[in-house]
Amino acid sequence: MLAGLMVSTSPILSAQSSAGQNPPAEPEGLSGAGYVIHSSVEFGYRSSDLTGSTAMYDTLVNLQTGPRFLDETLSMQSLDHQGILFDNLNLNSFGWGGDPNNALRLHADKDKWYNFQGSFRRDQNFFDYDLLANPLNPSTSTPSVPVETSPHAFDTTRRMTDVDLALFPQSRVTIRLGYSHNNMTGPVYSSIHEGTEAYLLQPWNTTLNAYRMAVDWKIAPRTVLSYDQFLNYFKGDTDTYLAPFQPAALSSGTPVELGLSWDTVNKEPCGLAKGTTTLISNGVLTNPDCSAYTSYVRDQRIRTSGPVERFSFRSGYFSWLDLVGAYSYSDAEMTTPLTESFSGLITRTSTLAFLGTGTASASRISDNLDLGATIRITKHLRVIEKFYFWAFRIPQDGNFSEADSDCTNTKACTLLTPLSATAVTTTPTLTLSSFNQNWKRNQTELAWDLSAKFGARIGYRYGDQVFDQFPTYTPSTETSITVHEQTGLAGVWARPLHNLRLNFDAEHTNYDNVIVAMAPPKESRYRAQANYNPRQWAVLGASLNILEDANAYSLTNYIGHSRNYGFTAALTPRPLFGLDLAYNFNDVMQNAWVCFADTPPTGVTLPFVTAATACPGPAPLPPSNPLLNYSYYNNHTQFGMATLRFRFDKRTTVSAGGSITNVDGSEPQFNVLQPLGSLQYRYYQPVALLSVDLGHKLAWNSGWNYYQYNEYSFVGPTAPRYFHANNVTESLRSE
Repeated sequence: MLAGLMVSTSPILSAQSSAGQNPPAEPEGLSGAGYVIHSSVEFGYRSSDLTGSTAMYDTLVNLQTGPRFLDETLSMQSLDHQGILFDNLNLNSFGWGGDPNNALRLHADKDKWYNFQGSFRRDQNFFDYDLLANPLNPSTSTPSVPVETSPHAFDTTRRMTDVDLALFPQSRVTIRLGYSHNNMTGPVYSSIHEGTEAYLLQPWNTTLNAYRMAVDWKIAPRTVLSYDQFLNYFKGDTDTYLAPFQPAALSSGTPVELGLSWDTVNKEPCGLAKGTTTLISNGVLTNPDCSAYTSYVRDQRIRTSGPVERFSFRSGYFSWLDLVGAYSYSDAEMTTPLTESFSGLITRTSTLAFLGTGTASASRISDNLDLGATIRITKHLRVIEKFYFWAFRIPQDGNFSEADSDCTNTKACTLLTPLSATAVTTTPTLTLSSFNQNWKRNQTELAWDLSAKFGARIGYRYGDQVFDQFPTYTPSTETSITVHEQTGLAGVWARPLHNLRLNFDAEHTNYDNVIVAMAPPKESRYRAQANYNPRQWAVLGASLNILEDANAYSLTNYIGHSRNYGFTAALTPRPLFGLDLAYNFNDVMQNAWVCFADTPPTGVTLPFVTAATACPGPAPLPPSNPLLNYSYYNNHTQFGMATLRFRFDKRTTVSAGGSITNVDGSEPQFNVLQPLGSLQYRYYQPVALLSVDLGHKLAWNSGWNYYQYNEYSFVGPTAPRYFHANNVTESLRSE
């Protein structure tokens, strides 16, 4: 359901900055110290007026009120390539002052000596789509406790730094050095089921440091050998704690958390005690025989090191032969100690507390080989050969121990039962296993350019994948699956007119085995693209991308497809007028037989459940999933965009337009309280921009953006997700 929603979160049109609009005429630049210097800065103020869901606005837009540095650029070019420190320098950045995304990029080079590229990016990602993982608590519960935010919401900030330096880029031997740093922090929420669905806080903190060292050796004309060494180090320092949601107090005064799921009619987290009308009265829990938490902590530190060595080459030494190849080897190591503790009551097992401790480690040893060759048999005929080999194995082990404190008298076990009335049972768990896979694939194509106006290609791809799993390192418990792949390839291109280009590619794949029951043993892909320039001022484009899947297995009968159709047009019939148009339609379907368990509440009729029959699956499917029906998922996403640009004179430019995203889908309903949400919605994004050249290398930009999100279906027992917002940005650009 979230696929269409996540696609639409990146606005195609924006009036927040003058980038890509009509800045003042390009200045000639300043000269000094042997350089031609160009620079610009755009400073402004954004005003945001929001009506409706703040959480949904921040999830999709997250542009707030305040002053902003919208864009900055600096370029310096040496007049005679004799700069002292550099010959060329380019610096640009955007988004400073409070926007959720900002970045800085720097490029500098000096002829024959070095080429440097560096960047810093900061992305703030807020997500609170309140239907995600929502228990959809009914209003019939006493008390009624709606969950109005997503139990899996997050507000994280990711800071990414990349630095790359090439020394002696034009010499026979080039040295490349690089470093990347990626850190993500911020509050993340989750949940866990231990008797009831507990609400958890995870102060997210992960760090990746990556180092790169490489040497390129030009051993012959158009022939280069390369050696790369990558060192990747990951740290995961995210702990988990019990978060407050629906607190109460026991009669003893001890505070407890009753979790996210509230349906006292169906005894979640428990039913009402005899003689009571509500589960919480004046802040006190009236039924101590209830699943609840007094504390929960999970402490886990993950450390991973992943060195990778790669040898590669590319050669066009012979005019009739192009060769490329690469081999890489990696041996990654991961270790993680784990401590998990709980106290409260898990009614199904009469557990008052548990403590789990232990350590786990794993290795990932992988080999990758890529080889490619293009052989030109004649001027118009060539053979393209590609070979790919990938193998990895993941031996892993874990040594854990869990001590459970279970009530000795299970019938009298409540939240008021002291730990002294429990017996401790310690269960050790030793896990030794390995998951191995290797994959070989070879593709051969014959390409023929029949003339300057037409060409075709035909090919064949063969591959085999072998999956082996050793749960305890003993051959008797090995699970081995081999999948053979055979694919036919075909394609044509045509240029019947000098201003018309057509491409079409097709491939059909058969697999003789599958890893999971729903995986498709038959798969077809079709791609087409057309580009047409009927006039010098008109550029038209169209595309088609289709994937068809099928699995005729009787217990699955899976049918699926993803079909995408697109059209674009860029029209500039007059220097003072321009029009851009785009339309895209995406059709996704996934249908299959499913076995499931569902018991609608009394008085509730769900057609999909009512029409289900007995599941014929092998044991243990019928006891746990006794119902069978043909499930479906359909999603139709339409996106349309139009932008009109009009220049009144040399100084004034107006742009106006907008985009609309419309999603219409369907799926079975297993809960009468479950709305369709992001499976049926419409998202409007109109935009307008006025740019005025004030002279003296100054431009005034005034931009307006409007955002409106609305779902077709009912809201459900959550906070409404509708919003609309007006954003106005006024800025001054100086060059």
